[in-house]
This record gives sequence, structure tokens and C-alpha cells, in this order.
Amino acid sequence: MKPKFKFKKDTRDKLWADLELSIQKRATKKDPKFIPKGSWKKFVRNQDGFKVFRVNGEWVRNNLSIIFGHGGHGFVHEFIPLNEIWIDTHHEDCKCKNVRKDRKMSKQYTDSTTLHEITECQEMKKGAIFHHAHQTALQKEISAGIIPDPYTEMN
Repeated sequence: MKPKFKFKKDTRDKLWADLELSIQKRATKKDPKFIPKGSWKKFVRNQDGFKVFRVNGEWVRNNLSIIFGHGGHGFVHEFIPLNEIWIDTHHEDCKCKNVRKDRKMSKQYTDSTTLHEITECQEMKKGAIFHHAHQTALQKEISAGIIPDPYTEMN
């Protein structure tokens, strides 16, 4: 399928693309019995074939991966089961604007991020590299209009 827009060039260090591709290629070989659980992870809903969870991102970054951001899925993070989407409860160390003092994510921001992660995961499952899947997901997130800008919180 031909993209509806021109992808921006990936200017990051090649190491990132190599790491992302390795995780993506290994994703379907995950042990389906490995399901991380704990008080840091709360089920929210089922959406588009995924189980959506809110997670304590600080706990995830301290114990599983320092690069976990606002959300994630199993084609980007090797510890997330393929049928799960994880969304952080708070903005941590991000450059988002208009964030509440307590850094808690709004429902709108959570919903927009969930749409982004599901789209990105579906694109990567079809074989798109992370860099392209991420841009496609950003475009879908923007066109959905849940929040005006994926880097601006609504209070």
C-alpha cells in the first residue's frame, strides 16, 4: 500500500533502527505465557483486538526499559505481549506542553495515545519499520482530532 504522505527521513543513529527491527522480527516468537503483572498495571478496556492497560510508567522505566515513553506495544517493547497496549498514567520526562501540575495524563490524551499505539502496532505487524509506522500513527492521531496536537495535553 502506497503511503498517503511522504515519510520524513530517519536521522537518528542507525543503532536505533537496528534495535527496533530486531525487536520487531522477534515479536512473533514471544512466549505467550509470559504476561507481566503487578499493581503497576491496570486493565482499562478491550479495543480493536487489544487489551489496553494503564501502567505506572516510572515503574516500567525503572524495572523493564528506560526508553518506555507515553505508551507501547509488543512490536516495539520486547516485554509487552502482542495483544496488549500499555499507556502511561503520567507525563514523565517528556516535552509535552500544557501538562497538569501533577503530570497526570487526561482521558483525551490517553485515548489519543491508545489510537496511536494501536495504529503503530498494526502497521508494524504488516511489516512497516518503526520509523514509518510511527509517522503513520501520528498522522492518524492528528486526523482523529481527539487532542489538537500529540505533544499538547488538554486540561
